[in-house]
Amino acid sequence: MSVETAVVLMNLGGPDSLEAVEPFLFNIFSDPDVLQMPLGFLYQKLLAKKIASSRGAESRANYAKIGGRSPILELTQRQASLLEEKLGPGFKAYIAMRAWNPTTEEAVDQLLADGARRIVALPLYPHRSRTTTISSLRELARVLRARKANLPVHEVCCYPDEPLFLDAWAERIRERIAGLPEPTRKNVHVLFSAHSLPQSVIDNGDPYLAQIQRTVRGVMERVGPAFPHSLAFQSKATGQPWLTPSTQDELSALVKKGVTDVAVVPIAFLSDHVETLFELDMLIRDHAQQVGMRGYHRVAALNDSPKLIDSLAGLVRRAAGQPEPICAGGEPSCPRLR
Repeated sequence: MSVETAVVLMNLGGPDSLEAVEPFLFNIFSDPDVLQMPLGFLYQKLLAKKIASSRGAESRANYAKIGGRSPILELTQRQASLLEEKLGPGFKAYIAMRAWNPTTEEAVDQLLADGARRIVALPLYPHRSRTTTISSLRELARVLRARKANLPVHEVCCYPDEPLFLDAWAERIRERIAGLPEPTRKNVHVLFSAHSLPQSVIDNGDPYLAQIQRTVRGVMERVGPAFPHSLAFQSKATGQPWLTPSTQDELSALVKKGVTDVAVVPIAFLSDHVETLFELDMLIRDHAQQVGMRGYHRVAALNDSPKLIDSLAGLVRRAAGQPEPICAGGEPSCPRLR
């Protein structure tokens, strides 16, 4: 079967063994779009190696608690398979992980071998940021240049307001709340937890925070006004100021306000990985219990949600039909963030 359109699913990836943890961390912190520093080209790799080494033991212990590896590749493969099925003939999905395997080089080599005629770059990051989407797009462009592959690339910019994406999250939240006992169901607080970023990244014009906030508003419009909600941030990685409040601090504040039960939504993540399976399900859950939160109810990640797949398929079809990046949220600055 000929491949008319190669759909490149771009994500960060995750270590597939405990031995892979330090190399994975090195790949993250050696990326100048992730760790931004003046004259970083002179010493970034050296610093990345130091960070990976200093964090290696703790990170390996965290991954050991969730089975010794990240599940993100298997989950992305499932998403790719379902997306191909939804899109039909002429489309084929390829996985390009920015910090682990399969690499962007592997994805490009395979789609070229398959005779693909065009590419749709589909970030599995709904909210555009230099640290995620733009880093992956730059790597895709670099590899295509290196292969002298003159294929048209149609880009999905971001999709914080995509209706089916919002529907998918609202469905997950309603399902989790519906499974709670009646008294709890009526009083639960919906706590959205997003991956944090350095405040300096946002101050320099990154649209991530504004897009996360728009997604939260759109989801809660669907869930309904009966449930109070708030937004917090997890996974701070350096000592500089990052987005606040942290998810732990927000939980402590909610307890002081008399909140007894929370439904925690990993709003920035499409798939389960260490940030959900260890950080939310173990580390932050333990903190919630320690500060007196009676009920901590984690909402499932979207993973292979049919509504998510429908949303992604619609984005791919729209992107394939127009030369400019599509931005479901109407964020005019996004395509200029290169």
